[in-house]
Amino acid sequence: MTNTLIGIFGGTFDPIHKGHLACARYVLEHCQLNSVRLMPCHLPPHRATPGVSSAERAKMVQLAIAGEPKMQLESLELNRQAPSYTVDSLLTLKQQHPRQPLAFIIGMDSLQYFKKWHRWQDILQLAHLIVCRRPGYSAEQGDAPALLKEYSGNLQQLTTQEAGVILLLNNPDFAESATFVRQQLPLNTEIQAMLTPAVMQYIRQQRLYGC
Repeated sequence: MTNTLIGIFGGTFDPIHKGHLACARYVLEHCQLNSVRLMPCHLPPHRATPGVSSAERAKMVQLAIAGEPKMQLESLELNRQAPSYTVDSLLTLKQQHPRQPLAFIIGMDSLQYFKKWHRWQDILQLAHLIVCRRPGYSAEQGDAPALLKEYSGNLQQLTTQEAGVILLLNNPDFAESATFVRQQLPLNTEIQAMLTPAVMQYIRQQRLYGC
């Protein structure tokens, strides 16, 4: 049977780096997905990195995944004028794909404060969570232990249940951090190796992040 599970990888992607791509590849392989949609979140103006617009973040995602046939840009949140929440986006995606389960991909850092997300219970009624391990963040901290105790499940449940399963992956460390890249890119040319050549070229052309 073809796996119809839709993977949604949300994030600021400010900028998208090789750690994001490695995480998406791991999820694709381990969870046997047909595709993963990378969905840059819409940021209010006061939170956006100066000089980097939603359109520029989306363009960097497009450039980064150009050689990844199983990855797609999901621009749903970028088309909204007002700040949006994950639950709103999942509601829209569920309306578009009523018969296919959704899996929202996050890092352990996000799971630790997931109960602070807007309508987090509704998110788990709309989708599964696929959680990638991140260095420095433990499943024994924050909201993670209680959430995993109640919702933890296995790979098979992602397709046999419509929503509500949290799958914790045992992925290798993806040490890259967008915050670190933003801070160090103008200062350290070695950081460029954390980005795909096409993204680095675009950053130079648009003079983003002080480059």
